[in-house]
Amino acid sequence: MAKAKATIHGAVSIVSAIANKKGATLGISLKVEAIVETSEGKGIIIQSENKNISSRLINKTIEKTISKKDLEKNKITITLTSEIPTGYGLKSSSAISSAVALACAKIFKPKLTEQQILLAGVNASIESKVSITGAYDDACSCYYGGFNVTDNGKRIEYILKSTIKFNCSYFYSKKS
Repeated sequence: MAKAKATIHGAVSIVSAIANKKGATLGISLKVEAIVETSEGKGIIIQSENKNISSRLINKTIEKTISKKDLEKNKITITLTSEIPTGYGLKSSSAISSAVALACAKIFKPKLTEQQILLAGVNASIESKVSITGAYDDACSCYYGGFNVTDNGKRIEYILKSTIKFNCSYFYSKKS
């Protein structure tokens, strides 16, 4: 029936938003790809090689992006491919929720704004208890890339433009 793909990158925190709801993040090159396909039937199927991905977060993101009427008329298959390891602070949850929301919006709500797509993932993160603040700062850097400063409480992004290009290495050890 219909198929859409979205690719979103990860990020790292520079200033945590937990203390005062203001955060700063920086986009990185590791990415997640979400492919959403619809077919006849009903239900949601999530396919991913990474078994640590939160199905609660994905399901909540879908609920925030696709109407109940459309969910009842379509079988939704989501295939996730991610370079971002989970549990290392590389904003995999924000990247996944943003990628799922964007791919779903391409099929079901193509007129959604970028802000509405971001908020679908942010609100799903809070409701699925993946995030305390909703990680609006994380979602902005995943979605837009670059350096982002936000007020997570008010869902405001402060526009900062940088012409400086740099390379950064981020080392992490594999969990046993």
